[in-house]
Amino acid sequence: RGRAQLFAMLPRYQDVKEFVLNLGYLLGLRAEPPAFDRFSYIEKAEYWAVIWGSVIMAGTGFMLWFENLTLRYLAKWVLDLATLIHYYEAWLATLAILVWHFYSVIFNPDVYPLNWTWLTGKISEESLRHEHPREYDRLRERGEV
Repeated sequence: RGRAQLFAMLPRYQDVKEFVLNLGYLLGLRAEPPAFDRFSYIEKAEYWAVIWGSVIMAGTGFMLWFENLTLRYLAKWVLDLATLIHYYEAWLATLAILVWHFYSVIFNPDVYPLNWTWLTGKISEESLRHEHPREYDRLRERGEV
């Protein structure tokens, strides 16, 4: 089950199609939003941003933490660049959490005042049908809903 969820998190061509369809919906060019699977392109982007950001913060953080060792093998401008990248990645991560993530789980009118799925690990059938219709259909076909 874990591997299946990991593979479901990998970006696919379908995510690009869903992005374009959702953009059309948000701009009022389509009447219906796209039917998302277990993970939408938005959730995948957030997940991979955490992975990417963690790697960047750890890599540049170790360079800054072990400054003398870094300067023994690399030029000063590399350390300065690592400082700059570390600083702006920290800002980007903070703003992504405060704006994007908090909107998705707290302030979005569909889930306000709070999406409890993060705490309980359970999603209501109505939310599943609304937010992840392809996953809902698959579960219904297997008789799990």
